[in-house]
Amino acid sequence: MQKTFRYIFCLIIFMLAVGSLWAKDTYTVTILPFTINSAENIDYIKQGIEEMLASRISVPNKINVINKNIVTDELKKSKIKGITETDVYNLGKKLNSDYVVWGSITKIGSSISIDGKLVDVLNNKADVGIFSQSKTLDDVIPKINDFSERVIQNILGTTPPSVAPSVSAPAPATSPQVPSALSRESQLIAKMRTGGKKGTLTSVINSEFINAAEPINRKEFWMSQKIATEFKGMAIGDVNNDGINEIVAIDKNSVYIYKKADKELVLLQKIKGNSYNNYVAVDVADINRNGTPEIIVTSLNDALLDSFVMEFKDSKYVKIASDIRWFLRVIDTPSGIPLLLGQEYGMGKPFDSPIYEMVWRDGKLIADQKMKIPFGLSIYGLIIDNLGIDGSEKIIALDDLDYIYITEKTTKSLGRLTSIGFTSDELIWKSDDVYGGSNNYLENVENKANPTDIDKENYAYANLRILTMDTNKDGKKEIIIVKNLSSSGRIFKKLKLFTSSEIYNLEWDGMGMTENWHTKKINGYVADYCIKDIDNDGKQEIVLALVQATGASLRNRSVIVVYKLDTAQ
Repeated sequence: MQKTFRYIFCLIIFMLAVGSLWAKDTYTVTILPFTINSAENIDYIKQGIEEMLASRISVPNKINVINKNIVTDELKKSKIKGITETDVYNLGKKLNSDYVVWGSITKIGSSISIDGKLVDVLNNKADVGIFSQSKTLDDVIPKINDFSERVIQNILGTTPPSVAPSVSAPAPATSPQVPSALSRESQLIAKMRTGGKKGTLTSVINSEFINAAEPINRKEFWMSQKIATEFKGMAIGDVNNDGINEIVAIDKNSVYIYKKADKELVLLQKIKGNSYNNYVAVDVADINRNGTPEIIVTSLNDALLDSFVMEFKDSKYVKIASDIRWFLRVIDTPSGIPLLLGQEYGMGKPFDSPIYEMVWRDGKLIADQKMKIPFGLSIYGLIIDNLGIDGSEKIIALDDLDYIYITEKTTKSLGRLTSIGFTSDELIWKSDDVYGGSNNYLENVENKANPTDIDKENYAYANLRILTMDTNKDGKKEIIIVKNLSSSGRIFKKLKLFTSSEIYNLEWDGMGMTENWHTKKINGYVADYCIKDIDNDGKQEIVLALVQATGASLRNRSVIVVYKLDTAQ
């Protein structure tokens, strides 16, 4: 009997020793994006929970969590949009993972519920789950801690050596800069508790000076004298071949050509149009390739387009093309060569028509190829660029409600791409918030003196530009876009209610556009803006055509504002 006990004891010791040899040294875990079920944007909660799980499940030399960017790339390659249980196992195998964490987040009213699972890829089973429903995030965070501990315990078969304790939200900062001692997890929790709202950052534009009555440093901030008119558009270029960039601005029916001096704008020339003209937009580009940039003005006479092109010849500006029945807009392209777009006046709404490339041929401006741009979009508030999305050019545009859309190149209507129940591979992303916003409207009705509410529904707006620039020098461009603000919202179509503005920088993160920074509120409505070298010092600046007051009871008052760009080296 004693020999038998010795034999069993030795066998147990042997099995434990062999088991330890068979056990893996390290395990790999993939955390998939959680599915969102909510009528509101709760990406800040999703991001916070996923990053908390990644940091807490990771155990040095024992559990490795796959980088989020690798997971995102694999999702894109697999063209997976709605993750199913089958997808979970397949993705786990493709990423050589032992385990996969996935789940969903549901928010109805103030109630938040989280359903998470740990899946054993090799054994094809779900080992650990979490379901938490609560009224506040403060109740959810401890559940995430508990889930993380159980995941580690299940994978390693032991109690986790240490799991970070719950971190309290930091006190509100008095400065927009995040203290260096603040941990990444503390920032995530604070962001979730504050609804994902970002502070105003001063990343690229020195926004400390934006609201100052007098700029502290003229090298960082420059504002012209007040000009007694309402600017409707602005463009920049060397339009008189003197080697210096000029500012070209328009109001209702005049073109102004300015030179920026040290302390003020110097008016070089004012070219007045007819009283019945309604200037809509202005651009500067050398469209006929003769070395002199032209001034391109979109003009309306009632509902008749009467656009024209001017060029500096023999010491004066002359029209080289007129009676052009097209809306016109110059956009920058990834090649660096400006592209002139044209759009005819639509049958129902002004911008319900295809968009064409316009070219100079045989002394005339004519329509060339039809562009692959979703039907129903306007040439105003549109650009074609890459933004780091799979290497191909995309259409980035504002719709008539001021939401940003990013689509593949297509001639399908925007309405079809966004129809309920219609799945479209061409639609890549749509913003949850509005941007742009313009007071520059086209009445598009016969009864202009006494328009009805139904008439006002036909109003159309020449929206603001969308610009792109690689400000952080990471090899991909970001969107630079203005958001005009109104104290009464955007519920009235005819009234000019925009009175302030902000500038935003948005960057593609692999799944959508995320905000890098935005400026403090600017006192005034931005009618147009450019990124150009207006100081002629070899460095680009953000230049705004800012309307500080407008309306029948107020004297029109506009200024040109210049901000230095401190781009990454």
